[in-house]
Formats: sequence, structure tokens, C-alpha cells
Amino acid sequence: MKTFKEEKKEIDSLNRNHKSYWEREFNGRDYSDIICNPKNFKRNIYYHQANSEEEKQSILENGFDIYRIRKSNCGAGRGLYLGRDRKVLVNFYNEVICGFDFSIKVIGEFIFFDTITNDDFAFNQANIEKYILEKGYDGIRYFDPDATGEEFVLFNLDKIQSLS
Repeated sequence: MKTFKEEKKEIDSLNRNHKSYWEREFNGRDYSDIICNPKNFKRNIYYHQANSEEEKQSILENGFDIYRIRKSNCGAGRGLYLGRDRKVLVNFYNEVICGFDFSIKVIGEFIFFDTITNDDFAFNQANIEKYILEKGYDGIRYFDPDATGEEFVLFNLDKIQSLS
């Protein structure tokens, strides 16, 4: 298992490796505010970007309900999608609605299956949530260059220490 410092270094390296891809993809536009920056990461602190203020308040009051999510919206399984760079999540996922901040801070000591270094792992497995939980992990960590870079899916919601 990698240390927090090693994970940050790994994301720095992956970001550098994808720089030419992003430059082509964004055709000269600044993309730095939508790609996670490891300098903004804090140990055991993650963020979920809700879709609206109402959804954010519902999650804070009632907890997160994975059964309210349609399977079609879950490329990496039905769980709580997280990142470590709040500003980037707000900018990327709410770009259409002018960057409103519906972020929720999620604190916990999670054990993620690292698909970044386990590149033989296939995302299209049926029942990915069950598979990951049976292996003793709380969720998965992956790198998506077409989104914010490093992202997570938390399946074991019981490990959340606090939401705010």
C-alpha cells in the first residue's frame, strides 16, 4: 500500500505524462483549474460534488443513498464518487452551471483498491462493488484523464467518519 506522499508524487507524475494530451484536447485553453493538483490534497479528506444545493442538503441531513443513483450513471460502480481537490471538482462537474459549489467534505480512513498500479483490472466487471468489498477494500482509486485526473469511488459508506 502506498503512502499519502507516494500517491501525491504518483499523481504529479501522471499529470506531467498527460500534459501533451490535455494541451491537444483543450486546444490551448487553460485546463489547470479542472485537473487535480496534489498540492491541494489533505490526508483522509475527500470531496463529493453534489448536483444541486437540495441534493447537498439531503446528503448532509440523511447520508448518502447509493440506491438513488441509476446504474447508467456509474461507470465505476454504484458508490460515492470522490476527489481530493475540491476546487477542481467544483470547476469540472459544475462547469455547465457556472461553477456553483455543492461540494461535501468527506472524512475517513479508507482503503482503496488502486487501479492506477493494477492496470490489469477491468472496470466493466459485473458487481464491481461486491468484488471490491469482498477483497477487503472500501472502494477504488483510479486516474481518468478525461475527467479531473485522480478520482475515487467509495462503496463502504460505513467508513465515513464525517460529512460537512
